[in-house]
Amino acid sequence: VAKMDAATFFKTFAELLKTNPPHSADTPLLTQLKAIGIEVGKDFEMGGLDPSVIKGLEKAIKEAPKRFPVDRAKNRPINNGWGFSIKIGKYGAAYAERASQAFFGLGALAPEDAIYGGTTVDSAGKSLRGINHYVLHFDKNSMPPVQAFWSITVYGLNGFFAANPINRYAIGDRDKLTFNQDGSLDLYIQHDRPDARREPNWLPTPEGEFSLSMRLYWPKPEVINGKWKPLAVRQLQ
Repeated sequence: VAKMDAATFFKTFAELLKTNPPHSADTPLLTQLKAIGIEVGKDFEMGGLDPSVIKGLEKAIKEAPKRFPVDRAKNRPINNGWGFSIKIGKYGAAYAERASQAFFGLGALAPEDAIYGGTTVDSAGKSLRGINHYVLHFDKNSMPPVQAFWSITVYGLNGFFAANPINRYAIGDRDKLTFNQDGSLDLYIQHDRPDARREPNWLPTPEGEFSLSMRLYWPKPEVINGKWKPLAVRQLQ
C-alpha cells in the first residue's frame, strides 16, 4: 500500500468496495467520496477529475500515514511506562483509528477479548537494554486480572524474537513460576542467565535494546476501565 500512487490507491479502493460493501455507518463518508468520483460498485479513474481534486488526492496519500503514530499514541495511554491499547477492535466510523491499527498490527481483538500493552523503558524512563538486569513485580493482589491467561513477550528492536539458551520467548501464568512467600511475583528480565532460584521466572532478552509486550486475554473490567495498572519495569542494582 505504501508504494501505491494516488491513482492506484483509489482505483484499488473502488474495486474493493464492489466485493466489500460498506456499512450503514459509512453513509456520510460515501457522500463525501461521491463528490470526488468514488461510488460503490463503480470503477474509478482519477485522470478525469478536476486538477485541484487530483492534487488533493495525491497529497492525501502522502500526508495521511503521518497521522498513524499520533493516532496510535492517542489510543495507548501510558502508565508506569506501559502503553495499553484500549480502543481497538471496534471502530465504527473512526477511520483514522482503524487505519492506524491496520498500519501497526493489521488486525486486533476487541478489548473484551484481549488487551495488549507494551514498554521500551524502565522506571527511570531509560531504554531497556540486555546488559542490565530488570525485575517486573506483581503484588499478590495485583496480578494481571484476566479470566483466561496473560503473558509477557520480549522482542528485539527489529520486532523479532532473539535466540536464547532456554528457547523461552514469553513468560506468563501458564508457566511454572516461583512465587514469593507473601504470594507476590517477581519476573527477572535480562540477557545473562540468573541463578537457579530465579531461573523459573527468567525472561531472556537480547544483548542490546529490546521491548516488552504484555497480553491480557479475556481481561476483567478493571483492565478495560483502566483501574488496574502494572508497575514499571525496575532495574536491579
